[in-house]
This record gives sequence, structure tokens and C-alpha cells, in this order.
Amino acid sequence: MQRSDARSNRARILDVAQVVLANNPDATINDVASAAGVVRRTVYSHFASREALIDGIALEAAERISAALERDPAVDESAVTVFVRQTLALARVGDQYRLLLAVARTDLGHNGLHDLLGPMRESAAAVIRRGQREGVFSTYLPAEVLILNIEAIALSILEATNAGLLTDPTGAATTSSLVLLGIAPDEAERIVSGVRAADAPAEAHP
Repeated sequence: MQRSDARSNRARILDVAQVVLANNPDATINDVASAAGVVRRTVYSHFASREALIDGIALEAAERISAALERDPAVDESAVTVFVRQTLALARVGDQYRLLLAVARTDLGHNGLHDLLGPMRESAAAVIRRGQREGVFSTYLPAEVLILNIEAIALSILEATNAGLLTDPTGAATTSSLVLLGIAPDEAERIVSGVRAADAPAEAHP
């Protein structure tokens, strides 16, 4: 029973820490303990340091993000559609994605976070490079730099949503990303709406 309680406490601390750190990447162990309704000693009994806590939540966040992105595109799927579906999938795990981006930006020495973000960035960059070769995405910046700009957009949109300025962060993030890649705003909105409509039955019946 004690072991089960310990696992439950650890899971609760991880869940709470994800939200706390996503909203404030500089949050302390005290902040996490207070939000979780436990004493600091309880957090330390599961995680020896703040870095160990970040490792734990980052790994869990990366696993959820990887699961969200686990989809093989159809052979005839355009680079634009693949990119939109990837971005929509990331938006559905917005808290986890924002956590990784926010903490990685403030804790640049934490190599583990950048290792976790690496495969996601490369996957998106590969789609952008394909779109650039096909002439559907702009080439004014390398794909790797565009990805960093898209991440900044994702963070700002999630912050705006928390401030009550946006009601559809998923659509806003995806549309804004397409505009950054060189697609006209009206066309970007039409593309995102079309992909969402096409995927709606599949999402309703997984």
C-alpha cells in the first residue's frame, strides 16, 4: 500500500510540476510542493534536486509528445498537410510542449532537454525542407531557424491564451506557423480548417 501511495504521490508531483513549470520556468521546489499540497520533503523524497524533477517531467512530456506525433503520413500527403497535422498534434499536448520549450529556453545548460527536443525539431525541419524543395514554403531562412521561430510563436500564443486573449490556440499556432513559412494568412486559415475538418471523424472515433 505504501509503495502504491508513493507512486501516486510521485505521479501527482509530476503532473503538478508540469503545469507550474510551464507557467513559470523559474519555479522552485517550494512552488511545486505548495501547488501539489505537500511539504518540500515529500518532493525531495522522489526527486533529489530541481534538476532531477525537471528530468522526470521532461521525459514524461517528451513521451506524450512523441505519442502525439506517432503517425506515418500518407504517400501522397503534401508537405503542407504533413506540417499542419504535426503542428495540430503538438497543440493537443500544449502544456507538455510548452514546458519543454520554456524550460529549455531558461535552462540552456540542461543538455538533456535539448536532446529530447532534438528529434522533434528534426522531424519538423525535414518537412519544412521538403516544402522548400517543392516551392510551397519560403526559403528566406533555413528550416532549422524557422523551427526556432515557430517555437517562439507557440510559446507566445499559449501565453496569450492564458491571458484570455485567444480562444483557439491550436488554430492560431498552426495558422501563424504557416504564415511564417510564407503562406498567405487567408490561405493558411483555409488549409488549417480543411485539415481539421478532414481529421474530425478520425479524432472522434480513434
